[in-house]
Amino acid sequence: MPDFSRVKVKVFEYYLQYNLAIIMNIQSIHQSRAKSKISKFILLSFMSLLSLNATYVYGQQVASLNETKNENYRIGPGDVIDIIISKNETLSRSGVQVSNEGTIQLAMLDDDFPAACRTEKELAEQIKEKYKKYLINPYVIVAVKEFNSTPVTLMGEVNTPTRFPLKRPTRLLDVITLGNGPGVKAGNVVQIIRDPNLANCQQKVSTEATAQLINFTLTETLKGDEQANPFVQAGDVIRVLQAEEVKKVQAYITGNVKSSITVDLKDPVTLTQAVAMAGGVADGAQTEKVKISRQIPGSLNTTAILINLKEVSKTNKGDILLQPNDIVEIPGPKKNIFKDVLKTIITTGTRGIVPIPF
Repeated sequence: MPDFSRVKVKVFEYYLQYNLAIIMNIQSIHQSRAKSKISKFILLSFMSLLSLNATYVYGQQVASLNETKNENYRIGPGDVIDIIISKNETLSRSGVQVSNEGTIQLAMLDDDFPAACRTEKELAEQIKEKYKKYLINPYVIVAVKEFNSTPVTLMGEVNTPTRFPLKRPTRLLDVITLGNGPGVKAGNVVQIIRDPNLANCQQKVSTEATAQLINFTLTETLKGDEQANPFVQAGDVIRVLQAEEVKKVQAYITGNVKSSITVDLKDPVTLTQAVAMAGGVADGAQTEKVKISRQIPGSLNTTAILINLKEVSKTNKGDILLQPNDIVEIPGPKKNIFKDVLKTIITTGTRGIVPIPF
């Protein structure tokens, strides 16, 4: 049978609002009747009732900071949903998983039904319209049972590394708070490792973008400074660096090289030198289209620098010095550059690694 607990919680929310309105009215009466024992008694009684109801809702709905209302949450692949059709157990479904293509299967319908990028209410309305062919004015409720499509990972020097679903607009500081704050060895840098190719409902997938490494000053993030406290996106990996790591000045070589590596930039290193440190390019590497992703100072955006490494090696001209946090991508047969970047940046020595499906 479908789970009706979410519906019960919503009923109690309305009841809470009703109780609060009564209390505010009684408070107004109490102020006009100075020290009225009767009004005091009624006020205390309703406050006790409100407290009991609030405790029930808290236990049902707010187990932690990331448990929040999800009326605007958009369903995605991997999510599990309940579909309740009023007075019709045959059509109702419990534990329906959204496919990788963003569709679900519904009773009496031959074709898969699109569910991704819709809110619970939107999907319920669309299912209702579809079933009007078979039912007279059906009432449909859709409730997300498991949030699996938009995980955000927090790792590094935090007290509680974690991985959680992104149910609402969430800023970087919110994520660090969910991890119980920075650890005692934290430096003053927090990174967002982002895959721009990850599809979501707000933006189109780019076939050209590579992984982004965005750095922020941790103290500014903790102050809530808007420039250092952006909204996180689905699939983001957030990493608080240790103080010792912050001292290191590094760039990253990924893609079709013999070995993806982190390059120490305490001394000047050129692109060709860095590729040589990685053991050279692998078979099939497209050295005419080497890309360097570099963060624009004071911005969330990165700029792409395209280098014809084949021409540079041939003429010994046009080589470029790498800068801190540059990500060098050697294109070729390898498809998932983002995973390659993660493996390079997040070394086995990183504290607080939570499982990431490479």
